[in-house]
Amino acid sequence: MAHAASRDEDEPIRVDARSVEANDKTGTVVYSGDVLVEQGRLSIQADRIEITARKGKTELVRATGKPAKLRQRSNDDRGEIRAEAGRVDYHVSLRKVDLVGHVALRRGEDLFTADVLHYDLDSKSLNAAGDEKSDGRVHAVIQPKKPGEPAPRP
Repeated sequence: MAHAASRDEDEPIRVDARSVEANDKTGTVVYSGDVLVEQGRLSIQADRIEITARKGKTELVRATGKPAKLRQRSNDDRGEIRAEAGRVDYHVSLRKVDLVGHVALRRGEDLFTADVLHYDLDSKSLNAAGDEKSDGRVHAVIQPKKPGEPAPRP
């Protein structure tokens, strides 16, 4: 009997770190030291990760590092997503990620760079903006598709 694939948001959030500080009053847990957070096909690596919960439900996973890294393994033909930034905010219930500061997002051979990038994990859509302090631009390198491949999507 075949089992239906579970949805990432139904999977537990797993954390591995060198140290942890928890504050039940504020609903905040701070993990430090080569931190890895995983939920289903999504993983985030960073120097420091702060997890905020309200009413027992995880709302925000904020990762900071030099850089903080995000990976979403693919279950379709669009390819794996790999991103890095100074800060990664994962809004758990919304299944959205905000990347801030020297952002680079890769899918296969395609590359997007920006200062701020918003990414929807379910629709696989993105919205990016450049930094006015640098050239203020978003940069993309999209490789041509090979015969028989589906058209690239952001």
